[in-house]
Amino acid sequence: MMLWATCKRWLKLLLGWGLGGLLLIWLLKEVNLYGLSQSAEQIPLGLWLLCSLLWLGSFVCRGLRVQQEWQWRRTVSLPVAMRLVLLHNAAVLLLPFRAGEAGYPLLVKQVFGAPLYQSLRSLMWLRLQDLSVLTLLAAWLWPNLHWVWPLLFTAGLSGLIFLPPSYWLMLLKRRATWAGLLRKMLHRRAPRSAWLLSLANWLCKLSVVAILLSALLAISPQAAFQGALGGEWAGLLPLQGPAGLGTYEAGVWLAAGLQQGSVAAQLPAAALLVHFFCLAVSLGAALLAYAFLRWPDPLAANGDNS
Repeated sequence: MMLWATCKRWLKLLLGWGLGGLLLIWLLKEVNLYGLSQSAEQIPLGLWLLCSLLWLGSFVCRGLRVQQEWQWRRTVSLPVAMRLVLLHNAAVLLLPFRAGEAGYPLLVKQVFGAPLYQSLRSLMWLRLQDLSVLTLLAAWLWPNLHWVWPLLFTAGLSGLIFLPPSYWLMLLKRRATWAGLLRKMLHRRAPRSAWLLSLANWLCKLSVVAILLSALLAISPQAAFQGALGGEWAGLLPLQGPAGLGTYEAGVWLAAGLQQGSVAAQLPAAALLVHFFCLAVSLGAALLAYAFLRWPDPLAANGDNS
């Protein structure tokens, strides 16, 4: 039985790598890499630095969210919260099929001394927030979508965010099946400002990708943002290799809406270059956080149940 489970894991791993590799080969078969390298060399150093700071700013937003998410249990400094976020993000990037998500409960237990069921509900709630914000941004940027739909989605999400806690409790205490499922998933410990932090996080990340795609290919800001959103949505695919290589570039290419021409042919390679840049900044920051930042006293974390 264990042998079969191990074989299944390796099979999924190989399939993910194979899918990503085949997508990259197919997408890059007609790319002019020399022309793209020239475009990259023409980007000012200051723009690369700005994009690095914006990308790191997204981790600051996530660190603040973690602080708010667990402030009811223990107060930690922003550097400690950012170390948790950076290491968790590195695990998600390096392990296939988002298996690195399992690192969140382990890291939360080290820092906040929280049991497994609390950390899993927290992770689910954070991911639901992120999915809602990404869906909102996609609704506003989706090409040829009637303006009524983004407004309706915005109004519905705003209603949920600003719904008084008493109404939340009344809904969740119902005996309906859906209420029981929500009780198991939702973890509303953080204030409403966590939604703004999630929005700021995604705007920072998407802006970096859009700025670099626009600088490399001279495409419109809307097409660049659509491509950035497509790359993030590709991360939801069940089959992909580490860091989403191949599937991310395919998502950018499909969502940008550039169907033909030399710019469309160069888009996958530009997406790959931007992808490598973002990975380098993320993993470099995680390495620095691992080397120079330290956790608080674990005994104090386990003993603080306030």
